[in-house]
Amino acid sequence: MIDLVLVPLIVVGLVLNGLRLRAHVPTVLSTAAARDGAEGPGADASGTGGADLGEVAGADAGAMVTADGIVMDEAVRHEVTAHARADGLELVDVVPGDLLATAARDLVRVFDPKAFRASRLLRGHSAGAAVWVSPGLVTRAGLPEAGAPEAADVMELVRRLRPYAEHADVVVVPALRAAADDLAKRRARLRANGVSVPVHTALEVIPYALTVAALAVAWPWGLIAVAAYSLQPYLVFAGTALRPRGLHTAALLRAVHDPYVWVRTAAGRWRSAAEIEHDAASDAAVPYYQAEVARGTGRFFEPRRETCPWCGSAELAVRLRSTDLVMGKPGAFTLERCGGCGHVFQNPRLTPEGLDFYYRDAYDGLGAGIAELIFATGADVYRDRARMLARATSPKSWLDVGTGHAHFCAVAREVLPDTVFDGLDQGAGIEEAERRGWVATAHRGMFPGLADELTGQYDVISMHHYLEHTRDPFTELDTAARVLPPGGFLLIELPDPQWRLAPLFGRYWMPWFQPQHQHMMPIGNLTKALADRGLVTVSTERGPAHQANDLVIAAYLFFARLAPERSTPWSARPPTPLWRTWQAVVWTVGIPTLAAGLLIDQTLVRALARRWDLGNAYRVLARKEEPGGAA
Repeated sequence: MIDLVLVPLIVVGLVLNGLRLRAHVPTVLSTAAARDGAEGPGADASGTGGADLGEVAGADAGAMVTADGIVMDEAVRHEVTAHARADGLELVDVVPGDLLATAARDLVRVFDPKAFRASRLLRGHSAGAAVWVSPGLVTRAGLPEAGAPEAADVMELVRRLRPYAEHADVVVVPALRAAADDLAKRRARLRANGVSVPVHTALEVIPYALTVAALAVAWPWGLIAVAAYSLQPYLVFAGTALRPRGLHTAALLRAVHDPYVWVRTAAGRWRSAAEIEHDAASDAAVPYYQAEVARGTGRFFEPRRETCPWCGSAELAVRLRSTDLVMGKPGAFTLERCGGCGHVFQNPRLTPEGLDFYYRDAYDGLGAGIAELIFATGADVYRDRARMLARATSPKSWLDVGTGHAHFCAVAREVLPDTVFDGLDQGAGIEEAERRGWVATAHRGMFPGLADELTGQYDVISMHHYLEHTRDPFTELDTAARVLPPGGFLLIELPDPQWRLAPLFGRYWMPWFQPQHQHMMPIGNLTKALADRGLVTVSTERGPAHQANDLVIAAYLFFARLAPERSTPWSARPPTPLWRTWQAVVWTVGIPTLAAGLLIDQTLVRALARRWDLGNAYRVLARKEEPGGAA
């Protein structure tokens, strides 16, 4: 009976995943199309319409960065440049037509050409062979020093440049030959493309293990699963723009080739230039963290308060105790709930010194890359926020407070193209956002401290998942009421402590987010506080504001706690080969759990949120009253 269930499931899964990966194969560069489109709108806009291949090699032809071992002749260079000029592109990732089989599979697993072309939010992925960069992008974002970078360095470059480029593309160039592969560097290449190596390896091991299991328990039907596993690479690449070198070996001998690749990858200790730089920064941070941890974390907390900071009630009860599940820094934290108003708050509260310690390397510095990766996944949520506002008004100017790297602003412009978006944040990411063009003006600092220069400048102020991070939400609301002109709008989004499913997850419910979240306020508390400041609630969203990620993130935090990352400057124990093996085992088990959690989040939990009109977050849109009290 098992053969009638397991084998078909494996075969169907391999076919569906093969078709998914096939859709990720980039298209081939068409020189004729580039030449025919040279007089199109993109070219005219840049003043280069009508250029032929011989005219694009001048000073404004852009820069071509090629990896070590890649030889690009002038004809190919001109073809790529003509394509970029014809379509008004700022960035083009160039993929060799004979990319080696392992590298080709790695590329299509992490790379979606449609998303690469359409979204500036996602830091780019790359084949690591060559990239064309427009002159304007070179000026705004810069390029590394001259030399022959490794493939991983080219990947890092594309990831850094993609957010700067309004228009980007990826093309396969059949005439371009791939460099020789070095599996000892594969681990670094995966990391350069933003891949978690343990997770990536687990995703490779799971279908292999299932296929072996089918062969063991369902002989001879298991041979069908083995055949499907071996032939899958042909399904992915046959008849596409890519003709991977070594495809026959990687397919027909896949049962032994894949384990060989995994072993070579696990043994690789080579580091890219960006990783060496990151390691140096991490090493430089070790003395600070060691000294701070040695002094103990107790000094990071104020005395426990006996009354609710929102309503003053003394009816307090412990809601949750947790450690730092996200970054893994030392310390223990307590959230208490007020029986009078339902306000949930950190008690004892962190001191400013404690906040500095726990926020350090969270959104900037060592943690900037991970923070950006997380924020880049919220495009649909960002559009929903902007649409909520668009139903009430058409603003000329919008200030997003606590904007981070301004991912919201970059997406909200799609909904409100005539609105000028500015951002405010304490971190360096806001200045990077201005250089990328995601905000028109970057304000760096504390919102209350910048109130004088901001007053009356904006039709809309937003605070998305910002108030819960602040020490004194009332001061922030006072500042918003002061800065907004009469008739202006304030949009706030917050985690909802009244979400019915939150207790199921305990400390692993992500919105508790200790130690960063200091205040969690029910929606009624917030609307009353707004009314007290002359801000009349226009509309609210609860079910529609739900972010369908409770189960998948809870599962991720659980498995990350089982096998935490030890290569951090605050970790007391360095990673060892045995520990990395344990991580791989944990994530091999964890990946199916995460997949199941994501499926339930997107179906059952999302349906419950809509039905109950409740969720793990809510939005409130309020308008400042006109003089005399008229709304």
